[in-house]
Amino acid sequence: MTLPSGFHWSTRSASLPEDLPTVIVCDGVWVVAMFQRVDNGRWVASLDRHRNGPGGPSRPCSSYEQGRAGAEMWVTRHEARLRDDVDQIRRYRDAVQANRLAKASIEPPFGWMG
Repeated sequence: MTLPSGFHWSTRSASLPEDLPTVIVCDGVWVVAMFQRVDNGRWVASLDRHRNGPGGPSRPCSSYEQGRAGAEMWVTRHEARLRDDVDQIRRYRDAVQANRLAKASIEPPFGWMG
């Protein structure tokens, strides 16, 4: 499956380019993050990562490949909402960047961001 235009797989850090691509990004915003548990080695996908932040709800994956395929289907299904969410985050970041002193009075689009 192919991701919609503007969404792409990335590594969790630019300084770790040899890592598996585990993050789906749109305009610099993580919408899906996959990680491998250290206790049992199983893969887990955190969907709506941008809404819930780190430690948000997650879903188990039967394998890395199946997790990627499921994440791509999920992004395709929720594309319109995800684009709207990313746009809200971009407007919030732009407003904060324009006037950092007003950050406390600018409401973040999702609670964990503040």
